Amino acid sequence: MFAGQGHNITVFVPDTSIKAINILTEQTGITIIRFNPGRSDPENSLGYTAQLSYAFADIVRTVITEKGRPDFIEAQDYLGIAYYLLQFKHSGYEFIHDVPILITLHSPAFIYLEYNRVPTYRFPDFWTCEMEKQSIKAADMLLSPTRFLTLEIQRHMDISDKRTEILANPYETHYEYDPTQAFVPGKIVYYGKLSPQKGSFELLEYFRELWDNGFTHPLHIVGGTDIVYHPELRTMGQLVENKYGVYIKKGLLKFHGKINPSQIKEHLSDAHVIVVPSIVDNMPYVIMETMSLGKVVLASIQGGQREMIEDDVNGFLFDHREPSSFGKQLKKIISSPEDRIRQIGANAYDTVKSSYSPDLIYRLKIHILEGFLAVNPVISGFPFLHREQPVVIPDQPKVKGLLSVVIPYYNMGRYLEDCLSSIFQSSYPNLEVIIVNDGSTDPQSISCLESREKEMPSVRILHQSNKGLAFTRNEGAGIAKGEFLAFLDADDKVAPSYYEKAIKALRQNENVFFVGSWVRYFENSHRIWPTFTPQPPYALVHNPVNSSGLVYKRAAFLAAGLNDKKADYGMEDYESLVSMLHHGLNGIVLPEVLFYYRVRSGSMFRDISTEKLLYSNKYITEKHSPYYAKFASQIINLLNANGPGYFFDNPTFQVKISTRSIKEGTFLTLIKNLVKRNEKLKRILLAIKNKS
Repeated sequence: MFAGQGHNITVFVPDTSIKAINILTEQTGITIIRFNPGRSDPENSLGYTAQLSYAFADIVRTVITEKGRPDFIEAQDYLGIAYYLLQFKHSGYEFIHDVPILITLHSPAFIYLEYNRVPTYRFPDFWTCEMEKQSIKAADMLLSPTRFLTLEIQRHMDISDKRTEILANPYETHYEYDPTQAFVPGKIVYYGKLSPQKGSFELLEYFRELWDNGFTHPLHIVGGTDIVYHPELRTMGQLVENKYGVYIKKGLLKFHGKINPSQIKEHLSDAHVIVVPSIVDNMPYVIMETMSLGKVVLASIQGGQREMIEDDVNGFLFDHREPSSFGKQLKKIISSPEDRIRQIGANAYDTVKSSYSPDLIYRLKIHILEGFLAVNPVISGFPFLHREQPVVIPDQPKVKGLLSVVIPYYNMGRYLEDCLSSIFQSSYPNLEVIIVNDGSTDPQSISCLESREKEMPSVRILHQSNKGLAFTRNEGAGIAKGEFLAFLDADDKVAPSYYEKAIKALRQNENVFFVGSWVRYFENSHRIWPTFTPQPPYALVHNPVNSSGLVYKRAAFLAAGLNDKKADYGMEDYESLVSMLHHGLNGIVLPEVLFYYRVRSGSMFRDISTEKLLYSNKYITEKHSPYYAKFASQIINLLNANGPGYFFDNPTFQVKISTRSIKEGTFLTLIKNLVKRNEKLKRILLAIKNKS
């Protein structure tokens, strides 16, 4: 449609059959770029839908870098395709920051999975739904083919503040209307795949009642039957054959299977009526296809189709809330005179021809786009899905623009040189480094600090008796002078651009108070941990960020992020994260590897046991119980679907859960009592358990 009006269009198509990128330019002004979704995901660190979104952002960045910025980028909501592109945009990345991104509301999984009774809290479906919602929230503008879909989305998330335009999809009619075409009286066709969202269950029940009461006309099913109905773990075809087998044997229920688009006219042109019982469809093309054939359509009002059909003028409508309305309308159509059927068919054809023609839709759409460019509204702040009312942040003495990097230090002499080197290679020049020595006892580590004090007077070193990590971080934050604050464990490293990019995001977004990034492990592991912008409910069951290496607005950290020693066992920084979210001080993640986390034997977190995790998580949830209570049902559903939060760290992959009950018999009870009374045996068994 756009190419026909002289615009240059680039279409991105995921294609796993190619190695990297395939570019095909057509003479009509359309460039098709096929890309492999796995090309940009290092080491398969993301599940498929997240990987697809990340690859889309990466290929768009490549094209913009080589060809220049487009006027618009348009993406569908389905699967959150634009999620990472929008994350880059609102995090201040230059390549995309001033390019308008439109989301066309199409068929979001967070709506359709519910109607198909798929468990939406199970990973990765839960995260796919979150990506879709975030994409909708972050878009510069929403386009929806029907008002119905906007109302349906509003039930799941607030889009009342979004600029939303209702604009139908274009449809090119492929046939000229033939007023003399014959139809088989009483031939009723359901055209579409069998699925719950299509109203298949309701339709078959309507027909069961009709047939049981003497209705003699069969129902022809044209379409696939292989959709899986998840509650039963059987296909729709299997369910229908089992439940309605008697009607199949009587010839009242007939299946014709899937058809190609070229076969539509062959299978539908002789139908008396086409039934479309969908309970949630946005703008079903089956309506377009059948109306453009001049066929009479009987459709439910529970979907976008109600905006395409005027009852008893260009089709007929019924209401699932009044089940008897289906039979009444169907019998009315069957008994209508032939000339009335032909007139309604002609009206249907004219509706498609006039209301959905590409010429008309182009004029409407280009008017919307030009109007958007004229106003060019700017989204102020990061578009979070959830944010509490922020606390008032007291003013703190600060040096404007200065970044204070605080390094908690305890016997880390062998690693400090690498850590400091990474800081001083930073592209952000205005920083101070503070090392808080938490009572180190290792001679090499003490000597290392002494040499740093002599050789690097710019590095401030604070010595204290051993008080633990929580106190050490808080102490460093308290003496820091910077407007911004970062923590960096002495055995970790940062990328040269990390601090510059993080501070840019903090400055750009008034409602962002801390920034993290993806993490690359090194030493005993080399995998990537793709962290995620923390939002409830996920952030309340598992820490989604590298909370030991965040960059803060220092005043915000002092107001709500101070580490709580009672969280303990390496969970102090997670409690700090939850506290900041609880107090409305949200943060984001830069979606690229900018932090390097050393995985070494004997580190505090590697030695954490399930018992310690359970204790710390209990403390955190009880401390912030009002915040957890707001998301209680979602948290319960997440835990039921995926198991305890400490079992997973990447919501883009499915989690396999298994449970095992341990029954205590008489023999086991005797052994336990024996161990309790024998101190030596108790120590041996505890040592074995710790090693395992």
